[in-house]
Amino acid sequence: MRRALLVLLVLAGVLAAPAAAQSPSFVKDSASDGRGKLDIVRVALGPRNDGRLRGEVTMEKAWTTADLRTGSGAPGSICLQLYTKRVPGEDPPDFLVCASPAPGSDELRGRVLRDRSNGLPRQVGAATVTRPTERTVYLRFDPAAIARPAEVRFAGEAVTRAAKCPKPLGCRDTAPDAPGTRNLTLHSTSGSG
Repeated sequence: MRRALLVLLVLAGVLAAPAAAQSPSFVKDSASDGRGKLDIVRVALGPRNDGRLRGEVTMEKAWTTADLRTGSGAPGSICLQLYTKRVPGEDPPDFLVCASPAPGSDELRGRVLRDRSNGLPRQVGAATVTRPTERTVYLRFDPAAIARPAEVRFAGEAVTRAAKCPKPLGCRDTAPDAPGTRNLTLHSTSGSG
């Protein structure tokens, strides 16, 4: 009986190892370092069991969709900056995964955008947006939308466009502070020998 229990515990440990590989990569950011209502304190990105990636952006304080709206002009957004080939600090991110207010609604719309050298970013996919708490937003998306990279460097960005914010950039907070990023390995590029 003890031997069977030991075998089961060893197997459970072996089976749990892939689950540990599914843990998100995250970074904490200092509170009160952002300008505007939205101050990011935690950003995470990791694979989920359904094959999608889930990003998380958590603010210091509770926020609502109204905090992203402005009287006129473009609304604010909460985004993951994803670098798959470009260099943070030297180039804009290859992709943005963003939550922004849907027109005429209090719901948040999720989009995956690819940067273009000759124009505005182009939507290449959709992201599912959920709010597990009053401080946090989850962004779930298919890694195919970002060309299934072996690894990705990421950061969070919150943009608000309140009247007191500079035009046209708005009030921004990044986590980690720009040009910092956090790395997430999605799959190995080396062949097995």
